[in-house]
Amino acid sequence: MDTLFKDMTMAKNKEETIFVQNGAERIELIGKSKEAFIAQRETDNEESDLRQAEKETQKALKVSAYTKLGLTTEEIGAIL
Repeated sequence: MDTLFKDMTMAKNKEETIFVQNGAERIELIGKSKEAFIAQRETDNEESDLRQAEKETQKALKVSAYTKLGLTTEEIGAIL
């Protein structure tokens, strides 16, 4: 399933038109530049997703610790 999704994403990216702005000049990315841009964007998105997951894990650990201390949901919400 993941491979199918990646294949569909890659096909979409190849059809995608990407422009970058350089001052007043608008440039369409093609070929290797476009491939590099797409690869970097995917890497950035994966890193962002990882950071978000880490934040959620840390929050869950804090909530668990505060719950063990006997704090209410409202008290925990006020702390976080």
